[in-house]
Amino acid sequence: MKYRRLLSAFFIFLIPALAQAEYRVFLLKIAKRAPAAAAAPAEADAGPGFRLVESTLDPEQYRSFYPVALDEDISYIATWRCYGRTDGMRPHCPNPKGQIPSEESPAP
Repeated sequence: MKYRRLLSAFFIFLIPALAQAEYRVFLLKIAKRAPAAAAAPAEADAGPGFRLVESTLDPEQYRSFYPVALDEDISYIATWRCYGRTDGMRPHCPNPKGQIPSEESPAP
């Protein structure tokens, strides 16, 4: 009888439906480092030289988990908190501030 109460109390406190999950999303800017002063001007006009990535990994974790070139810098532009589960390859929740900059004009 004593073990039944203990076991019941154990399962009551561990009901998965009551568990709350949350995670943080980072908007990362991965940019090529500025070329040396001796570089040709045509290379500088080749394009924006950066890409924006949404990830649950911060810049340091992203570099260690995904292959990033040695001449690329990673910084985060925005971050926000999402509630819920991330299983099943669900998409990240949108930025609640709605301030995800476009690729044409990213924040520094």
